[in-house]
Amino acid sequence: MKELSDRDLFNLVKEGNTQAFSVLFDRYGDTLLRFVLVRTDSITDAEDILQDVFTSLWNRRDRIEVEDSIYPYLFKAAKYEVIDWIARDQKRIIHFERLVLPLENEPVGPSDSDERLMVKELSFLLDNEIAKMPITMQSAFNLSRIEGLSVKEIAFRLSISEQTVKNNISLALSRLRVKVK
Repeated sequence: MKELSDRDLFNLVKEGNTQAFSVLFDRYGDTLLRFVLVRTDSITDAEDILQDVFTSLWNRRDRIEVEDSIYPYLFKAAKYEVIDWIARDQKRIIHFERLVLPLENEPVGPSDSDERLMVKELSFLLDNEIAKMPITMQSAFNLSRIEGLSVKEIAFRLSISEQTVKNNISLALSRLRVKVK
């Protein structure tokens, strides 16, 4: 079965053949995992994304048409899953900031002293991790999250491309997420 073309394998997958599906996974899984891992900087998240890509492939198999190779479809699906992952990750950071920042400015009451201590410890942990980042990553992250500048404004201020700004912010968020877990 490993000698079959992508088109022939996928035709078998459309019929519900799980062995053909496994062959496709074996054929492209490592390549896609490396692609996703570079962008997420987390093996756990990369594996989850890869699983989502192949689950989606299986669930949508009857609506997908393969000309010669399934790789362009898988690559595009992985790219969009990474984009969704980054968006979810950024939303988590924003919600975290909304939770933490108001607590730092509120007076301490007897019932919330444990919560305040946890917020301070988490804040300390995040500040230390930000301080360990390369200067460009640190600057891009701080300008984005603390000063609220847009990617375009950050790129202009740091004299780097917008894509470099996006990459640095994404990597910074990945580092912080790993520390928070």
